[in-house]
Amino acid sequence: MPAKGTINPHLWKYRINIDFFKKPTPQMAYVLGFLMADGRLERNSVYFIVGKKEDRQILEKMNNAMGSNYPIKQRKDGSFRVRIHNPIIIQDLRKLGINFDKMKNVSLPKIPSSLFRDFVRGFLDGDGWITPKKRKMEISVGFSNGNYKFLKVLIAKLNAILNLTTHNLRKREKIAKKNKNSAWYQIEYYSENAYKILNYLYENLKEDDLFLPRKYQRYLKAVKIYKELKRDSELWRKVEGKFNMPMVQLLKKLYFEKKLTGVEIANKLKVHPSSIYRWLAKTGIKFPSSKQKTIVITKCLICGKEIGRFKRQEVKYCSLECRVKARRTGKLVKCLWCGKEIYRPNWWFKINNKPFCSRKCIGEWQRMRVKENLLPRSQITGRFLSLATNK
Repeated sequence: MPAKGTINPHLWKYRINIDFFKKPTPQMAYVLGFLMADGRLERNSVYFIVGKKEDRQILEKMNNAMGSNYPIKQRKDGSFRVRIHNPIIIQDLRKLGINFDKMKNVSLPKIPSSLFRDFVRGFLDGDGWITPKKRKMEISVGFSNGNYKFLKVLIAKLNAILNLTTHNLRKREKIAKKNKNSAWYQIEYYSENAYKILNYLYENLKEDDLFLPRKYQRYLKAVKIYKELKRDSELWRKVEGKFNMPMVQLLKKLYFEKKLTGVEIANKLKVHPSSIYRWLAKTGIKFPSSKQKTIVITKCLICGKEIGRFKRQEVKYCSLECRVKARRTGKLVKCLWCGKEIYRPNWWFKINNKPFCSRKCIGEWQRMRVKENLLPRSQITGRFLSLATNK
């Protein structure tokens, strides 16, 4: 007879592996993720919920992973729930950092980083979605939760691991039953970001790994769409659909069998020739290489340095400096004050006759002329006359 106050597993109606949450495993991490999404920890029980009948099997898989024979019951609203009454399981979940109030969960459970992908996959299967849109050639993956702080911590770690570029964490609201305002938060990733997340969560799964089959099928569709999108352009896909033939096979047929040129292929497929040349290079079908171009040695017109150019290419100068010098039409003159050599264009000589290299030299020259009384004044105003007047 067990002592008073002790837990006697033999008296429990249903069985479960009481060590399941003591040792970190991929199955344990998945169940934790699912609990944080579509589950709840109470003081005397922990339960998991799925809303669709087709998802009932994930509850069965989790039950099997936990060594549990707790019943899966259908609720009045059509959803399914497995509820576990076990004080040891509840104690272990509390030790892992799970709170009774979900809104108080502001950090990730205490699990190794190697199991983070299993945790996120469980969270996605509970409160997430995968959307493959074949017609729009678009894929997306998203998460939803009522706890903003927890969701922010989750996506921060996910972004750090996968080096994701952008995300849009946003608030959603609606009027629930009894006119109560219900608020939750969503985040969604698209295209390459979504592809990174899906591959991280579902690629190379083992036989005993847990996942929701319905979402796994969506993952396969999304990956297929992304690979098609990455491989081909919209025009590429339209041409393939029109001729009902893969692009590589179509180009080989037109180029090798019918011996059409790039322009002729473009006219037949009704696309621009540049697209055809790009597709030929992309598929590895290349036109015969042109004759090797002849290199001619010439001299720079300014400095005389030897430069190499193709036969039909016009190259006159060896550098940008020489090209600038060639555009000069004026001549070099000396500063009237300091004697520094400066360049002045031809138009400058039409309106000036006293070259200075700087304002400082102009000032020094003017002070010298005032001092020696060489700068005349106007007989009317008494002011000094300008350089243009004093010729």
